[in-house]
Amino acid sequence: MLCEMHAPTLAIDLPLKALVWEDAGGKVWVSYNTAEYLKQRHNIPDELLKNIAVIGPLLQTVVE
Repeated sequence: MLCEMHAPTLAIDLPLKALVWEDAGGKVWVSYNTAEYLKQRHNIPDELLKNIAVIGPLLQTVVE
């Protein structure tokens, strides 16, 4: 509910997604929207940012 009240446009980027892809040279990449990018894009208050800020560390753990 708080997210809908403070940053309703965030819904376009939810659920959070990650794209894993391989380039022509065989290197594998992981692409996603960082919490900081989403904060800037949707003007998310800091108290709500912590709810989505886990995506970076989570993806780092997954790809290691």
